[in-house]
Amino acid sequence: MRVDDQVLRLFLAGAAAGFGVAWLLIWRRWRGGFVVFGATWAAVAGLIVFNAVVAGEPPLGNMYHVQVFLAACFLPLFGVMAWRGGLAWAGHYFAFASAIPLIGACFMDRDVVWRRMPALQSAWFVPHVTTYMISYSLATVAFVLLVVSLIRRKSLDEADRSRYEAGQYEVLRLAFPLMTFGMLSGALWADAAWGGYWSWDPKETWSLITWMLYLVYFHCRKGGSLRRLTGWAQGLAFAALLTTFLLVNLLPKLASALHSYASPR
Repeated sequence: MRVDDQVLRLFLAGAAAGFGVAWLLIWRRWRGGFVVFGATWAAVAGLIVFNAVVAGEPPLGNMYHVQVFLAACFLPLFGVMAWRGGLAWAGHYFAFASAIPLIGACFMDRDVVWRRMPALQSAWFVPHVTTYMISYSLATVAFVLLVVSLIRRKSLDEADRSRYEAGQYEVLRLAFPLMTFGMLSGALWADAAWGGYWSWDPKETWSLITWMLYLVYFHCRKGGSLRRLTGWAQGLAFAALLTTFLLVNLLPKLASALHSYASPR
């Protein structure tokens, strides 16, 4: 079922544009950037509430719902990282990242009404999906910081390069435990639903690959001869994350039957 699909598409595009404007204003240090960021975030939060009311379920059941939720993660996470991670200077990157999932949602089937399969009506549903989405949001910001630092490599001095590297580390240091909890809670959920903790289906396999590659990133960052591979490790980990989140869900040959937990009503 579609609920005013054209209006919904325009809303998503407008919110993505709002985050884009916030990115530009904050980046250029013009007045009102965080006001635009906050107002656009409030509009997206309102859409999440709307999705929940219409569906009668937590609005995390399909790619449209999840990408709207992702877009709402970045502003609160910026507040956390500015407070505890020293990333107050990176607000425009969080604003930029907020627009990305909304652009993706414009091209998804926007099934507002959906239902869960009986076997998956579990208390693990919300914490499992939510922690994964928060960790993916943080990983996206870290990847944006990596790409910007590589693009601007010749113009950055040593202090700025160190700041970007430290920013990536601080963001991923928060993301990794959440990603770990997401994987472990998924195993507990699978045991309750199907009688086994792990089935090696594509979603589970790629989530494990992603987790292991981020572990490699932390190992490389420890120092020594492997430190020069830190950027490569993070890039490969984020590529695996995109495979886990997008390709496994969207490509028929990689699709995970066990993780197709939402269907239109």
